[in-house]
Amino acid sequence: MLKVNAGDVIRSYDFKPMVGREDCFVEGIVEDNETKEMGYKAYKITVTKDSWSDAEDKGRVGKTVYVPIKVLYNDYPGRVINLSRI
Repeated sequence: MLKVNAGDVIRSYDFKPMVGREDCFVEGIVEDNETKEMGYKAYKITVTKDSWSDAEDKGRVGKTVYVPIKVLYNDYPGRVINLSRI
């Protein structure tokens, strides 16, 4: 299991990275490392970077996002990365 603490910065991929397709992810500061606010175990983050945002459209930047700790379908190693521990 990934070691994550409040205050760490994580990256969470929306889709598994693939050759020939742009990566889709959010990065953010962990506010809670195991919340159940949404009915499942998740990391609660404040988004600092959205891979699809630009100067005009900030996308999810500044918003609270809940990153599932484990998903049943389409989970893979590296779906969530702790950037504070690289």
